[in-house]
Amino acid sequence: MKICAFIGDMYRDYSAEIIKSLQKYARSNGHLIDIFGNCTVPNENPLHAEGLKSILKIPDLNSYAGIILCTDTLHHAGLDNVLLDTLVSANNLPPIVSIRCDEEGFYNIVPNNRQIMHDVAQHAIAACGCDDIGFVMGRDDLVDTWERRAGFEDAMHEAGYEVREDRIFHGNYWTDQGPQTADFFTREDGSIPKAIICSNDYMALALMDELADRGFKIPQDTLITGIDNLDPSFTHIPSLTTSEIPEDVLVCAAVETLEKINAGESVDFYITVPGRLIVRESSGGTTERDIAEAYQHLDFIQKMYNDITISFVQLSSAFEDVMTTEDCVTMELNYIKDLKLFDQCYLCSFDENSRNIMGYFDKDFIGVSDIEYSQEDLLPEQFDAKKDGIRIFLPIYFKNEVYGYTVLIFNPTVKDFFDEKLEYALLIFAQTLNRLNLYKKLVEANDILDLYIRDALTGLYNRRGFEKKISALFKDGTSDQYRIAVASIDMDGLKMINDNYGHAAGDNAIKCIAECIEKSLNENEFVARMGGDEFEAVLILDNPGRIGQFIRTIRGNIKEANQHIDDGYGLSASIGTCEVADWNSLMEAMNKADKIMYVEKKTKKAGR
Repeated sequence: MKICAFIGDMYRDYSAEIIKSLQKYARSNGHLIDIFGNCTVPNENPLHAEGLKSILKIPDLNSYAGIILCTDTLHHAGLDNVLLDTLVSANNLPPIVSIRCDEEGFYNIVPNNRQIMHDVAQHAIAACGCDDIGFVMGRDDLVDTWERRAGFEDAMHEAGYEVREDRIFHGNYWTDQGPQTADFFTREDGSIPKAIICSNDYMALALMDELADRGFKIPQDTLITGIDNLDPSFTHIPSLTTSEIPEDVLVCAAVETLEKINAGESVDFYITVPGRLIVRESSGGTTERDIAEAYQHLDFIQKMYNDITISFVQLSSAFEDVMTTEDCVTMELNYIKDLKLFDQCYLCSFDENSRNIMGYFDKDFIGVSDIEYSQEDLLPEQFDAKKDGIRIFLPIYFKNEVYGYTVLIFNPTVKDFFDEKLEYALLIFAQTLNRLNLYKKLVEANDILDLYIRDALTGLYNRRGFEKKISALFKDGTSDQYRIAVASIDMDGLKMINDNYGHAAGDNAIKCIAECIEKSLNENEFVARMGGDEFEAVLILDNPGRIGQFIRTIRGNIKEANQHIDDGYGLSASIGTCEVADWNSLMEAMNKADKIMYVEKKTKKAGR
């Protein structure tokens, strides 16, 4: 069976364990699982999300027997929402199973979060022996956050204790809020609650480290608990009381669900997985381990990170000297091969019309080539022979510039799939490609800045130009000059034109649509070609009817343009708009405009 999976943050413990479990299950049961996602997220700028999103567009979802989602690992820049919107709006997709997140309309394999937190909280309350208890929530936008809070409240009420909002900290499920969490729970007299129950291990470990830095002792001054049983929970000093949600159980349930559906068997839409309480030192329990060995392990980790830091410096220096794309590809392949994690690696480029292999290695052989293949294929036929196991697909991008994707096939004897060296190698590879492309343009162009921010085909702004222009409209996060709106415009039928009249006709159609949009703009308004047949316009709302006026003008311009086209096709575009409140809501507004535009596009298709 061939399965597609979407997993983000692959370097984090949970994602890595899910991938390991998928690899094991796939090999033992003869399945091929293609995993699409991201390894690292350099920054949270919403305008740099295109590289991350590009990986979602690569697979032909209808070619798989099933789809597995880990949407809570894809929250950067709204990737989870983009993916879910894509799946919900698509037709005739294979069965879809969501792991750990309750996604409406799909099959769900979810931990019994309420029971899991209840058991952890019940233990902490009994160990503490009083109601002086704090609670650290996860991200407010996730369902499991509130399920875990409900489990905490259940345990408190059973003990006859009141749940107080002033003892509940709203966290983010990550390690970067240790100081804020400690500040929240530290009272004016310097005391802290007798127990602090955290919604996951990351937040618990960060809080333990911060409290230790401030002179508190755990568990003497306060008990700390988490959930997830990450590897550092055992090796940390003191070790962390937690609850285990076995990733292999989640994976097994997900793949078995797809197997049963494909075999014609009936399956429940919701399958819950229980947790198992693990009592350790942070709540007064004991851990059977050698303390000297634990310190030796910490020393090893420190040396490993020193080695990684040195590797970063060396790799960065090496890529600085690269002056050709061929040398860039060769260096990247050699570096990834030397990690000894992978049997095969393929560096693939793609644009609007084709896909190409830039280079690859297969065990000891390295090839730098330019092999073109179909847009519908993930790899050329001669390289697409794998029948079981997993393949990892990661985007090659730098900020908002997308260059392609990497395909990684693991050495089956390897225990750990990802580390920071791989993350950095992928990032600096794309950064170097970006630099080389810029050098090429500098040599060929007179107006350097204009070339950098303009689309070569239409003369409109490109994504960089759009970012530069719209950033200038906002001061301190708000637009104090104008109310503005974004308009998402998608040309209809470009694939039909390319297929039936040729790519030259398709390019001409794109230019015609661009002219129609540009002629519809008022002073201070602008439009950018975001890629392919997609455009984004920014409108100045200086009168109540500006949005409607803009849409009518575009329609009129397209109608007039069609009267002068003799090639047998007609131009058409779908449009969606949304007002932008401030800089932070820009991506949300663009997504809403996209949704409205796709509704119109879908309506047109249904009416044909």
